Amino acid sequence: MNLQVGTNEIAAGTPIAELDTPALILDGAALEANIAAMKRLLDGKPQRLRPHAKTHKSAVIARMQLAAGAVGICCAKLAEAEAIASQGTIGDIYVTTPIVGRAKLARLEKLSRIAKLTVLVDNIGALEPLAEIARRTGRSMDVIVEVDVGQQRCGVPPGPAAAQLAQAITRLKHLSFRGLHGYQGKLQMIASYEERRAAVKCALDLLMTSADYCRRSGQDVEILTGGGSGSLAIDLELGGLNELQPGSYVFMDASYNRVVWDQFGARPPFVPALSILGSVVSRPAADRAVIDVGWKSASSDAGPPVPRLDDLVFYFAGDEHGHIRRRDGKDLDLAVGDMVELIPSHCDTTVNLFSNYTVVRNGMFEKLLPVDGRGASK
Repeated sequence: MNLQVGTNEIAAGTPIAELDTPALILDGAALEANIAAMKRLLDGKPQRLRPHAKTHKSAVIARMQLAAGAVGICCAKLAEAEAIASQGTIGDIYVTTPIVGRAKLARLEKLSRIAKLTVLVDNIGALEPLAEIARRTGRSMDVIVEVDVGQQRCGVPPGPAAAQLAQAITRLKHLSFRGLHGYQGKLQMIASYEERRAAVKCALDLLMTSADYCRRSGQDVEILTGGGSGSLAIDLELGGLNELQPGSYVFMDASYNRVVWDQFGARPPFVPALSILGSVVSRPAADRAVIDVGWKSASSDAGPPVPRLDDLVFYFAGDEHGHIRRRDGKDLDLAVGDMVELIPSHCDTTVNLFSNYTVVRNGMFEKLLPVDGRGASK
């Protein structure tokens, strides 16, 4: 007997209360609303949208974003780009992590024959191998230089180093220098608008200074790319960046939901579309329930997930289990078999724990949607 584990067929229209758990729930209407809200924000603006697919890892969602005006997508890793490109034409894919090593370069060459790719560099030693791939494929390769604007991860130091690397790119026949990348992930979820704006401005100034060095050395800086869901309103206000890379806006999560959107104290114009559905499997005490959601189905890098009901709190209780309690410590009104919905603290890393989205609409199951890039970390 060929039993495929964990893939019971679900009929469209099945109530959410009858779904197997844990499940990664995607509200189709909320997803569509978030994509439409982003389109409205950018309509008439000079900035282009290149959303980051590391959040959803889905070719279907990428195509929805392209249909709503995105010029292409970003992928954090080459494997994400491979997974999404394998599902059909997506357009220009920008890989935002340096591609280094013989194995990855061989994969890059194969992918570049079927997809339009833009690659990121921060080291002169990476250029010759990229140029050789472009020569063999007969397709000029677009290259963007990353500048470290405060993340202290990848990137050349702000200033003349960016211009020096840009000049090295233009000297190679098969490479095309397109612009600069400056991303500061640490500032995206600063809750205070004033503090976040100051941090965004500081990062942008470093990128713009680097662009000035490039231009003074004769380089055309066509693209200034970066930003995210948390900095979006500020990126649009300040200008500077002409290509924006928000990712989490399609789903939102508990961390982004705490962000103050603007100087008027507004909430973000996006709604939570993603949740983890768990079932109560044990009631060991009157004030505590155990559900079937643990570290293997909810990421913890940004803290525990948050119950959709405000009066409940969640605590991890191991790989497969979590505790639910009332915020005020009183007895719980939950029975074995009841369901609890949790908003992930970090949508990107939670999505990576599941093979499929369970898409629902109006409280009913609609379809399963594969997470094409699940585990695509190479």
